[in-house]
Amino acid sequence: MRVVARWHGVSEGLVQRSWVEEYGAVSAPAKPHVFIGLDGFSVHRRGRMWTGMWDLQTRRPVAVTSGERQQDVQKLLERHAERDKVKAAVIDLWEPSRQALHLVLPQTAVVADKFHVVAQVSRALQEVRGGRRLPGNLAWLMQRNLEHLSQADAGRLAVALQDDERLRQAWLLKEGLRSVYRSRTKARAAAALERWLQDAGKSGLKPFERAARTLQKWRQEVLNYWDYPLTNAMVEGKHNRVKVLKRRAHGYRNDRTFSLRILNCFHTN
Repeated sequence: MRVVARWHGVSEGLVQRSWVEEYGAVSAPAKPHVFIGLDGFSVHRRGRMWTGMWDLQTRRPVAVTSGERQQDVQKLLERHAERDKVKAAVIDLWEPSRQALHLVLPQTAVVADKFHVVAQVSRALQEVRGGRRLPGNLAWLMQRNLEHLSQADAGRLAVALQDDERLRQAWLLKEGLRSVYRSRTKARAAAALERWLQDAGKSGLKPFERAARTLQKWRQEVLNYWDYPLTNAMVEGKHNRVKVLKRRAHGYRNDRTFSLRILNCFHTN
């Protein structure tokens, strides 16, 4: 703002007031939000979180708010989401967001973000395998999708898994959950997910048993993906830009200024 004030030969206060007047008011959308994405993002090293709400059809931000507790998300939804218009909302496996959606938008289908579901088993596999992932090493090969491996890498992986039954079981469970998302119908997906939950639950591998318990709690939200095949991939990408924005400014001391700067950034691109 200081640069803009100097450029136009006016005070910083005038620039600040003009900016708030332009971007501070929340105008009604041209069309109701039908599919929304909710996701938290960290803005401080100590882990202070914000929550962003996005329209997945227009790919535009709706609003951002400080905090990610249930009451924070609830206030965000009460102000910016119409109860009878929103058909589906995509979230990561964050219980406060799910509870807020059930309270404010009880008719809305809650969809568990595909990336975060698969990430559950990727982390479990990493716990079983241990070690740091480096390009070309076994930990890297195991985390790669099978269809993305070259013939030589697939051969190396097969040999390594043949020598370690525990790693083989963990890798098969990881690929097994990924295969659930290749189901063409919700009924087939439900059957495949149930088989996976049983296999992981009795695998004897604690990280996968823990992942199975988590996904059992989110079973309906996982299966809602077949009714509304939506993800928060776009939202995650936009929030990465928010983090860059914060770093470029070396942080913001004023929450309102930060939120307006976020909305200004995306609405003027």
